[in-house]
Amino acid sequence: MTHMFWLYILTAVPLALFIVYLLVMDSFKLTKWSTLISSIGAGLIMYVVSWLICRIPFIGESKLLVSVVEELCKGAILYLLIYNHKVGLLGDATIYGSAIGAGFGLMSNIFHLHHLIAEGSVNGWHTIFLGFEAAVMHIGCTSLLAMALMMVHQGKFGDSRRAKVIGSVISFAITIVVHYVHALEPIDPLILTALLVAYYIVSKRSLFKKNQKFVHEWLDEGINNEITLLGAFKRGEFSGTRAGEYMLTLKERFDPEVFFDMYCYVQNYLELSIAARSNLILKEAGLSPVHDPENEARLTEMSVLRKRIGPTAVQSLEPIADRSQVNVWAMSSLI
Repeated sequence: MTHMFWLYILTAVPLALFIVYLLVMDSFKLTKWSTLISSIGAGLIMYVVSWLICRIPFIGESKLLVSVVEELCKGAILYLLIYNHKVGLLGDATIYGSAIGAGFGLMSNIFHLHHLIAEGSVNGWHTIFLGFEAAVMHIGCTSLLAMALMMVHQGKFGDSRRAKVIGSVISFAITIVVHYVHALEPIDPLILTALLVAYYIVSKRSLFKKNQKFVHEWLDEGINNEITLLGAFKRGEFSGTRAGEYMLTLKERFDPEVFFDMYCYVQNYLELSIAARSNLILKEAGLSPVHDPENEARLTEMSVLRKRIGPTAVQSLEPIADRSQVNVWAMSSLI
């Protein structure tokens, strides 16, 4: 009985190692523990969902259909995280994607081990190794999907709705193919696992370096300009800036009431953006971020103003109030 207990415990060790590795690589400490734990929990639940679906005979008997079902189940959680702006950078997308894959792989190992115990065919370290190999595949596929979906939603392949739909479909298709090829076991599992681990570690190390460079550039390019602009706002000297000159050109195109709401919208945006960028700098320095209770009210007001002024006005303000994926995520992380 004790032997079986330790087998269950050991199945989770490889998954924990991957999560620790990713967190250590995250120099900005962008990961929210609540979201990370929720991602692992969602992965656990989605394995049960996929297992139930795969109990349908014609699905469970096809390795291709099993691959489709499992990747769609894991990907659904990722899509919700990105759509709700819980993820803003490739780095944290990889962490949450890996967490979902880790939870999914852990539950898969538990089900598989339980089945082997029931059959009396447990083979100690061999069982653990197979579980580790499957976990690597699930973590790798889901982190790959996370990066692909983030690139799609950041407009890397086009900003149109059609481009994003096609990009998302292609992203899922790629991970399904990788999963299916793995299921066919084209090479020895030991060699395949070693290759997957090596690729995962090297690729994620490179990704986090690029992610760190991107965040630094994003901070450097934005915060100084926004502080200057907000100061001009508060001193009543906004019209003397390039952004102010651009706003004056918009004044002629919108009703006075709408333009006033646009003005308030931009001011709220600047205050939230500066607060978000400042918190990232504090996190990288190992300091606790500042939690201003007024930020939630500002975000709520921005949402109300955005609906009030309409999509045309919001789009016209993009040069000043950029609503890219990373900016929206950074501001939503303030609450």
